[in-house]
Amino acid sequence: MGLQILPPDLKPQDKIETKEAQPYWKPSSLNDGESEEFRLLGCYDTGHAICGWQYASEVVDSNTGELRFNGYVVTRTYPEGAEDLARETDWSKPDRPKIEGTYVKPRRFLAWVATSASRGRLEVLFIEQRSLRDQLCEILQEDDDYTWTEEGLANFSIKISRKGTGLETTYSILPKVRVVPDSIKSTWDAQKDTIHLPNYFEGKDPFDGKQVEDKGLPAGGVDKRGATVLPKKRKAKAAATTEF
Repeated sequence: MGLQILPPDLKPQDKIETKEAQPYWKPSSLNDGESEEFRLLGCYDTGHAICGWQYASEVVDSNTGELRFNGYVVTRTYPEGAEDLARETDWSKPDRPKIEGTYVKPRRFLAWVATSASRGRLEVLFIEQRSLRDQLCEILQEDDDYTWTEEGLANFSIKISRKGTGLETTYSILPKVRVVPDSIKSTWDAQKDTIHLPNYFEGKDPFDGKQVEDKGLPAGGVDKRGATVLPKKRKAKAAATTEF
């Protein structure tokens, strides 16, 4: 039986959507005209690719009694009925007041472990843009051209580019066939067990590695309100070589 590459919730028919020092990279960190190249490593079956939802959370400040931002909460499924959804902000006013009765919409994301061509290390791609998820799904359907090793390493790279700013921003992915070099294979073999993306759903650091023997961890609360908040960012170990 072959490895399941895509998380089951991410299907083509669903028509789905700062260069930081830390090992979490988002396409929105690109400036107009910039691009970054990556090689995907691992897949859903190995705990290195997941889909989920992220939403902004608010909590009552114990000192002032007012609601304040409390980080981002990650869930496996759409957070229907979540009581800690953050209210929208009225950015047109100088004091930026909260708008009662309106809430920041949860965003779907795809997270995937990859190696960075420019930084030569393992990172987590955190993709919230639906257009990029759509494009990646289309690329992965071309499995005659874009193949995977038995260990689940992509025999191709993807270049993610940004064009425009604000509401005019667009993103694109360009794949390129690249055989996996031995240096990346050995780095992956040594470090793959140190990254387990389902940790997100427990509010734990994915770079702490797999916590249990199961294929994933059930969503569950980690604070007094039962919220699972994104873990703090940690510096990743750099690969021994930048060969890509």
